[in-house]
Amino acid sequence: MIRLFDVSSCGKLHDVAVGFQCLDQRGAFFSYQINRYCFMLGRTEDHDWLVREEVIKKHFVSDLSFVVATKNRPDQLHKLLESLSSQTRICGRVVVVGTGNSVEYVVSRFYDRLPVEYIHSPVPGQIRQRNMGIASLGGEFNFVGFLDDDLVLERDSLEKMIEFWNEAEPHTAGVGFNIINVEPLKYSWAQAFLFMSSSYPGRVLKSGYNVSIGHLATDVRSQWLGGGYTVWRSDILNTFPQDTLNTRWAIGEDLRFSYPIGKEYPLYVCADAKVRHEHVFDQAPLGKVHFYRGRKSAISQQYFVQLHADDFSSIACLWMIFGKSIIRLISAGLKSDHTLLFHAFGEMSGFLSCLYAAITSKSLRNDLED
Repeated sequence: MIRLFDVSSCGKLHDVAVGFQCLDQRGAFFSYQINRYCFMLGRTEDHDWLVREEVIKKHFVSDLSFVVATKNRPDQLHKLLESLSSQTRICGRVVVVGTGNSVEYVVSRFYDRLPVEYIHSPVPGQIRQRNMGIASLGGEFNFVGFLDDDLVLERDSLEKMIEFWNEAEPHTAGVGFNIINVEPLKYSWAQAFLFMSSSYPGRVLKSGYNVSIGHLATDVRSQWLGGGYTVWRSDILNTFPQDTLNTRWAIGEDLRFSYPIGKEYPLYVCADAKVRHEHVFDQAPLGKVHFYRGRKSAISQQYFVQLHADDFSSIACLWMIFGKSIIRLISAGLKSDHTLLFHAFGEMSGFLSCLYAAITSKSLRNDLED
């Protein structure tokens, strides 16, 4: 890509091309490379020109590495590794960090098909496991991706992902995969009344609610990215280390991690890098799971707003949590759905904790941990 700039009219050639002296009368050319750009200076009869040629390093799928945090999901992990090993281009390395029952026997089935290894974590925790995986990679790769263990990638997902990176603007920090088996984004006046709807994917609303970035038809720039379906520049992970929380379900960690990065660097979702999320609940009784998740999701939303009080409204967040719990409670009664009922009770419990924290200026971090 070549771009010409007529700099003679402003007389500030030395400001535009740092490190160059003004051209001599013979119209000599000088060239100099800075990062991704090659600069050339020249003179015609009436104009001084700065010619900038972008020198872009091409990335390959082998530059991609992935960390998979898993716990007691051998069947889902097998499907994920099967989809990774069936890609049109194979990635550089996969680190599976397991906790609970060892799943090394699943990983070993792919030793001859993937550059994959297994690490066991004696202490559970999604963030802790991912940090162990990052440490194992040792900064060897340009890109580090996080994959949930219940994802299945389309056959050309990695190829499409690296194609996007090769065309992305230089300072892009992260690019998300496109989850295609979710409902497409639709604006809802009722949800907008609760500060949780927008026509624009990837927005973070005044309540702290993060608008969906799934089922996309085109690439989008986003204010946040998912925790288990995103590829990051490795230097970004070093600049923005993720704090470990003592919780078995790291709800909201993706928003808490990616939003501050998105304020400084571009974040995107690549529509052509498609994956499916085959969500499963853990092995605990369903009622207990839904109460726990309802409570934790409410607390995580208000905790995020606490962390970014200048950007978001605590009142809007509380109104959203309260409204969601009431709607879910009514829906559970109409459908006689016990799982919705337990989730609504969990949200109500979380709402009370959030309200108390807002009144007393108490941090919700301890409530978010188990």
